[in-house]
Amino acid sequence: MQRPPQDVPLRPRPPIWRNAALALVALARTAVPDTVVTEDGRVFEDLTVREHEEGYTLVFQNGTIDVPRSMVAEVSIEGDMSDYVPRNEDEAQKLAQGFVRYQGRWVGKAAYQAELNRKNEERRARLAERELRTDFTHAWEKETKHFLVRTNTSPVLLEHYAELLETYYDLMDERIGIKPSPTLRRARMTVNIYKSRAEFVKLNKARVGPTVLGYFWPHDQTLNFFHDYQDPGRSEQVALHECTHLLTYLVDPQFVPAVKSIWINEGVADLFGSSDVIRDGRGRLVITPGKLLTDRVLTVQQAIKDGNATTLEQLIRLPPEDFDAFQYAHAWSFLYFLTQKSPAYDKAFWSFFKDIYALQVEKKEVYEGPDKSGVAYVIPPDEVRRLLLKKLGQKDTELLEREWKDFIAGIPLEAPEARFKRAYRTVRFGAGMGADRAANGRAREQALSDLDFALAHGFVDARAYWARGQLKAYGYGDFEAGGLDFKRAIALDPLNPAYRFDAAQALCGHLFALNVGDVEIRMAGDRDLLGTDEELSLAKQEFGLAAELDDDNDFYAETFDEYCDLYAKHQSQ
Repeated sequence: MQRPPQDVPLRPRPPIWRNAALALVALARTAVPDTVVTEDGRVFEDLTVREHEEGYTLVFQNGTIDVPRSMVAEVSIEGDMSDYVPRNEDEAQKLAQGFVRYQGRWVGKAAYQAELNRKNEERRARLAERELRTDFTHAWEKETKHFLVRTNTSPVLLEHYAELLETYYDLMDERIGIKPSPTLRRARMTVNIYKSRAEFVKLNKARVGPTVLGYFWPHDQTLNFFHDYQDPGRSEQVALHECTHLLTYLVDPQFVPAVKSIWINEGVADLFGSSDVIRDGRGRLVITPGKLLTDRVLTVQQAIKDGNATTLEQLIRLPPEDFDAFQYAHAWSFLYFLTQKSPAYDKAFWSFFKDIYALQVEKKEVYEGPDKSGVAYVIPPDEVRRLLLKKLGQKDTELLEREWKDFIAGIPLEAPEARFKRAYRTVRFGAGMGADRAANGRAREQALSDLDFALAHGFVDARAYWARGQLKAYGYGDFEAGGLDFKRAIALDPLNPAYRFDAAQALCGHLFALNVGDVEIRMAGDRDLLGTDEELSLAKQEFGLAAELDDDNDFYAETFDEYCDLYAKHQSQ
């Protein structure tokens, strides 16, 4: 949610429990800690796991979390057998003889100790590598045919995004033809993929705002975004969206579409960003553009019903400063209509698109803004309109607009899911907390209404409860109601650190941070804690668990330290 920016604190010292965890890795230990891999790919190490009939209990430094078997893809319970309940007489005898269960088999103490020593050495090496690569200046790198990809996420994600972007390059080359200048052909475009939203905001050279998810910057010819571990599909969407800007830049770097043709620039990027990414029977990555964006369909459908939908003439002439989320929905929906309505329109649009981006037009104007390539051009809206109508075989925009809006209005939607997506976009992407109080109020009311509707009509998702909790606690100041929704979100996704962090804030009635476009921004104010002794004790546990569940997040660690100090003072009073 968009809020006035605050000063972001410097990286703090890790709290005591984090230092202790690192020290344990460096020393020879008598047991290997347990490891859990969840179904959505999260990995939790250095904890104790207890298995029971319903699932697993994960024992952290600051509390325990029960998770069902359905959430766990793999679990390794190693070494320390003090809590292990033998399943049969044979296992009971092995325990009595001093054997331990290790990697699914029972081994003697000598063999186990030798393997333990080897594991310790591997852990030291992995820790050193991880600590080095966490600093983006030492990020993993991979040179591909067209890109230099850099990331401090992981080697696996490095390979994934390198393959994704090269596959996309081939797709766009086939669609529109990419023939860079000799200089650009020799250069590899740099792609920077950050491990967190906070780091992306802090390190980006273009100084983009806290609600921006990614960008291509012609000034230094870099593509920049972050990997969202909670929603990796969104990261792929951002990668393809921003890479569209990079590839159209390669087609002709002298064209600056964002100045007078932003609806084409962003609409096409959204069209390709909303792609299905799958592997075919041969294991090759396949990108299929044109995926339906239900939240944007819903936005335009609602605008048509309300009588305030953007006209095609307005869209063609829309200046960049007026191109907001409402207009994104209209631009995407118009291009979705053109590419899905009929093969004739689809073919005509891509012919129009190729001519526009290659500057094959009758009229163009010199653009005086800064540009690395030297002389740059824009295309006047009237010329864009003329060429569009010519390619589509239309005489004016009125008939074309009716076709577009009839097509969009006729798309059937699963209403609860569509309304959730619209509200979730509002909460995650910063609407409802800006400087315009009237607009913020309308955005919050619409989002809250959407979430109430979705949850009341069978849409069950942790993100929906979390988003509603955000609106209630931070939009309306109702910490009690927001806290109940955070608790519901935790019940559905107990290993999510953000849900526990927000639950802790609601429990203690104190706002340490707000979520601005996924970035935790520290809030100024008094340091009084509210709530009962039981609530404040539980808040301490939740802050601690949030820090442990996301042990790369120094912000969570710092807040946990700060709360512990406040909690100690509160108890002494």
